[in-house]
Amino acid sequence: MRTRSLAIRNGKVLLASGAIEALDVHTQRGRIAEIGARLRATDEIDAHGGFVLPGLIDLHTHGLGRESVLSATLHEYARLEAAHGASTFFPTIFAAPNAAIACMQRHRRATDDLRVLPQVGGFRLESPYLGYAGGGLSKDLAKITPETTRALLDAGGGCIRIWDISPELPGAIETIRALCALGIVCSLGHTQATIEEARAAVEAGARLVTHLFDTFLPPVMTQQGVYPAGLTDYLLTEDRVVCEIIGDGTHVHPLLVEVALRCKGRDGLAFVTDSNVGAALPDGEYTLPNDWGRILISGANNGVRLLDRNMDLAGSALTPIDAFRNAVRMFGRDLATASHLCSRTPARLMGLNKGEIAPGKDADLIIVDPALELCATVVGGQVAYQA
Repeated sequence: MRTRSLAIRNGKVLLASGAIEALDVHTQRGRIAEIGARLRATDEIDAHGGFVLPGLIDLHTHGLGRESVLSATLHEYARLEAAHGASTFFPTIFAAPNAAIACMQRHRRATDDLRVLPQVGGFRLESPYLGYAGGGLSKDLAKITPETTRALLDAGGGCIRIWDISPELPGAIETIRALCALGIVCSLGHTQATIEEARAAVEAGARLVTHLFDTFLPPVMTQQGVYPAGLTDYLLTEDRVVCEIIGDGTHVHPLLVEVALRCKGRDGLAFVTDSNVGAALPDGEYTLPNDWGRILISGANNGVRLLDRNMDLAGSALTPIDAFRNAVRMFGRDLATASHLCSRTPARLMGLNKGEIAPGKDADLIIVDPALELCATVVGGQVAYQA
């Protein structure tokens, strides 16, 4: 039986070098087999002169459309992620330990330990080990204990890939060291840590920062005329960590996004959605699961607003393709840099064979037209979405 292959023809391909050339991409057995001219395959997509780019990687997402990580199956979630450009996503859980355990167990049973959904890179635990909840619920936080850590690890069954921890909590540094030894990426967030506490966490192996500037307190001026250094200043200059940032211009002022882009560079910064239920839906009011209450959606860049909590933010209304377009339109970056922020840097952080268009890389790709509207998403050489 002939193995099916896929060729994307007549596109402008973003190569790993950063150059964009009119070429075809041929995929075979889930990998990129060849990049060249007049390539053929058993299945073909005509890009009609659009851009062929690496698939987007959504490192931080709680919900999309009417789907929630806490209440939905991941099958429809994966379909929605593909329909908005993500070839890989990390379902992010913000819940009390028992609820997080039940959530992971349910998703593992429904997906054969995630194997039936190649888009799912693994679970991300944003709670319970946080200094404060931020836009979340304080009832979902818990003290760090070996028993809780083991219970969460057991429930994850090896599928937990990212774990957020506030480094100032008792037991945080030892836990970060232990989790990193298991291959889990530890991320610093929701924290009031000192620079010294954060540096200790990085020394222990932490390599990610959760939505930089959000849920980080500014430094307090204790002496008139002397400006102190704060935690975000340290993280902007710490080359060992990748900082994720919500690039909607609302969660972080555009000037601070520009500061982060200049300090971290495209290899040290990752754009994330931090999306919640309501992202990608038409403007209007909706109800969040897990007792979060009612929300207002009013555009992709205005966040998910909690109507019952003084219009506080509860995540963003971004989709992956929105974040990519913002990198180009709102923050003035070229396609290669935008792709770094939304694909290559997340892939390198997570040790994935993705994020670049080169022979041997996973065949995770998107096609966008000249207006950056999504035309198709390819996951492992299979068309997961086509407009």
